[in-house]
This record gives sequence, structure tokens and C-alpha cells, in this order.
Amino acid sequence: VLIRSYAKLAQLVPLPATVHAPVLLWLVMLLLNMGLLKTLSVCVCVYAPWCGHCRQLEPVYAEAAGKLKKEVPALRLAKVDTTEEKELAEEFEIGSFPTLKMFMNGDRKTPVDYSGKRTVEGITQWMKRHSGPGAPTLDSVKSAAQFIDAHNLTVVGFFHSVDSDEAKAFKEVSLEVTDVEFGLTATPEVFQEYEVKASSVVLFKKFDDGRADFLLPEDGKLEKSNLTTFIAENSMELIIPFSQESADKIFSSNIHLHSLLFINSTVESQKTLLEQSKVVAKEFKGKMLFIVIDVTAALSHVLTYFGVSEEDAPTARVINMDTAKKFSIASEDLTALNLSCCFVSSVLQPYYRSEEIPEDWDKKPVKVLVGKNFDSVTQNSSKNVFVEFYAPWCGHCKELSPIWDQLGEKYADHDDIIIAKMDATANEVEALTIDGFPTLKYFPAGGKEISDVCCGEKTTNFLKWTKSTFITLSPVCLTADIILKITQVECKSKEKRRPG
Repeated sequence: VLIRSYAKLAQLVPLPATVHAPVLLWLVMLLLNMGLLKTLSVCVCVYAPWCGHCRQLEPVYAEAAGKLKKEVPALRLAKVDTTEEKELAEEFEIGSFPTLKMFMNGDRKTPVDYSGKRTVEGITQWMKRHSGPGAPTLDSVKSAAQFIDAHNLTVVGFFHSVDSDEAKAFKEVSLEVTDVEFGLTATPEVFQEYEVKASSVVLFKKFDDGRADFLLPEDGKLEKSNLTTFIAENSMELIIPFSQESADKIFSSNIHLHSLLFINSTVESQKTLLEQSKVVAKEFKGKMLFIVIDVTAALSHVLTYFGVSEEDAPTARVINMDTAKKFSIASEDLTALNLSCCFVSSVLQPYYRSEEIPEDWDKKPVKVLVGKNFDSVTQNSSKNVFVEFYAPWCGHCKELSPIWDQLGEKYADHDDIIIAKMDATANEVEALTIDGFPTLKYFPAGGKEISDVCCGEKTTNFLKWTKSTFITLSPVCLTADIILKITQVECKSKEKRRPG
């Protein structure tokens, strides 16, 4: 559909076959000139200016656009503001933001929904894979050997026919899993060379055992989800070096129990420990991910999260991603036998980070809590405690800070009320999980049920709205009912104000 208000411009200013456009093309121009863009494939991001996820994607998307423009000029990225092009959003049934769709070779009738990772590499690899010729057919031993040798990771499908249903499913998986190379064969000599007797998929890798075999079930049907899981689990090293590149694979894994070994790569004895740990990693493969972190690398955020310093190496931590519980293994216990025993017998005890209690923690209207004094303050049977969980880098927390100070001053003379705050990036509490910043929780006197008040951006909006109401209330007991009543009013008010 041509945007009517720009129809004449499209007729007057046609784009040439090879477009030299800005890094980000506007979808409007794409649609106006679709008939002239037969040589281009364009991925379109439909966004809303108020959407936080859209703002988060924007710099990633721009970098990917620049990279594609340099590497593959026939592949481009575009974007459109749905608040300005509402008809367009309705036509393509845009239900959430951001939504990405790929238009192949000027075909606007059958766009492909983007299903890749929202990273620079993820976007560029997905675009290249979907616009490319697809998985090559390896019709000789020589072509198969060259293909496998050329890549660190290759997935080869061995089928009785490259046009079979299982081969078609294999090709569909190859479009979605873009960080490994795919090829397929139906040539008997290739089967024989790689000792494959029946239809199957083999992942070849230049590390660990060298290959992993995925055998098709007796009915010969290839389930795409099973193959995708097989590739994900077997394309990572037995012990995975942590990096920005490997982080996405680690956190998207179906294995949620992770063991992290912190070593100093410049110390030879610690590198030997890494080799010894492979025995345990092999024993628990499929049950636990094993990750090595070099404390000399630029990974301070990871070290901080686990409470590890460079001087602590070698040391190990285990984390359950489902519960966020972390476990510590002392350096003197870092042997293959002891590690294995710890995991099997579940003797590890969870630990929680805490800063030291400040000497003046209770001297100001807003009390300072850390892990070590949290329970003693919030579980006091005679106190009603209202706590802000914040992050020092959080913009909403900084905006909330002066309001929270005012609240502390308001109730400073009330013996039964405590207004407090805790840096939740440096302190942890066993019974609490903080999912966003800032988070407000109310701990009523007498051990009554804890009340969750607000989390994240809603917290700042809530207290902005209540600044003239909540702070100027007559001195009454701060109760969960009062807090929750105000919160509910604000949340409803905010929903009415939401665009669209």
C-alpha cells in the first residue's frame, strides 16, 4: 500500500537499482519504491517512541544497519514510527513493539517475521541466512571435507534424499539457528566416510570430542525443536570461556544450573585446575553448564555479582538460575573429586552478598540497610519498615532519592515507623528476589505479610504523583492499606495515560 500523502514524491524521485541511502531507511520510502527495489531485501522495525524495549533496541539496530550496509549492500534495515503510520501497523497486524519483519527482494506481500536474537551479530547473521542460498548440498567426500574443515562448527544432515520431509525440516532449522553452518548430503560415499549408517544429523566441532550425533527416531521424523536443543547443547565447549559473545548462549540454555570457575590465566597452576575440571564437566554434561571466568579479563560486573575479587582466584561458584541462589566452593576444595562430591551430595550452602554495616546506618532519617542487618531491622515485631531497593546506576532511583529522603524526614519522629533503603546490587537477602529498580516493599509490624508496593518505573511515577499527597498527610501510622490504596489509584491513572 502506498502512503497517499507521499505518492507524488515516489513518482518524482525513484530510487536507482543500487540504493545509496542513509544507514536506516524509512519504511515509508521502502513502500513508496517497492517496485524498484527488486535487488534489495529489507528488514523493517516497527516501533513506538514510548516503548522501552524499542529504545533499548535502537542503538543495536543502528549498528547492525551500518554493518550490513558495508558488508552486504543488498541487505538493509528500515524503521517506522507506528504512531505516525497507524494504517501501516494495522495492515501488517502489528500487535507488540518492537516488531521486525523482512521483505525479500521487493516482495511486500509475504514478509518474514524476524525470529533471531536482538543483537548486532544476531540481526546481521539472520539477515544473511534468510537472504542466502540456504544449506549447501555436499555431493562428494571432497566437498564435505572442505565444508567441515572450513568452519569451527558445522551441522551436516545425512538423509536418504535432500528433498525428504526430514531434509526440509533440517533446512528450516538452518534458517533459525544462524551461528553455525549447515550442510546436507544424500551421497552414500559421504555416509561411509563419516561412518553414518542411517538418516541422522552430525555436529562437527573443532574442540572437545570433535563430533556429536543426533539420531532420528524409528519413524524417521525430525522434530525441529529437538534438533535445535541438540545443537544448542552440543555447540558449546565442555567448559565455556565466559565472554560477551558466549553470554547469550549461556543464558539462553535450557540448563539452568551453572558452575563458574574463577581463575587467573597468568598462573600456570590455575590453568592446570581448568584441565582437571573437565573430568567433572564431562560427568555432569547435560545437567550443569561449566563456565570459566578469567579474573584478569574486563569482567568486573560478573566478579561483583558473585562477590569475587582477583585475589580470590582460584575459586568456584554455583548458581541456580531458577532460584538465583548462589553457592561457594572454597579454593582448597577445588579438586575434581571434591567438586563431584559437592554436586552429587548437595552439601553446598547458599551464600548472600553483604556490605559491612555502616557505623552511621541509623543516624539519618532514611536508615541504611545491608545484608547483615536487614533481618534484624525488618523483622522487628514493633516496627513498620518501608524499604527502597535501589541500584546506584539507576536513573529512576536517582529521581526517587530526594522524595524518599522527604518521606524519611516526615516519619523521623515516629518510633514505630522506619523508612530505609538498600543497595540491592551489593546486598542480597535470602527470602527476597528483586526484579527491577527501584523496588518498594513494606514490612509491617508483628510479622504480618510483606507487601509489594511498586517496582521499576512505576515506583517513580507513583511517588511523583503522591509527592503532594503522601508527604503532606497528617502524621498517621504508615500502613500497607494506605500505601496500596495510593498505588492502585496511581496504576489505574497511569493505564489511562498510556499511549494507544
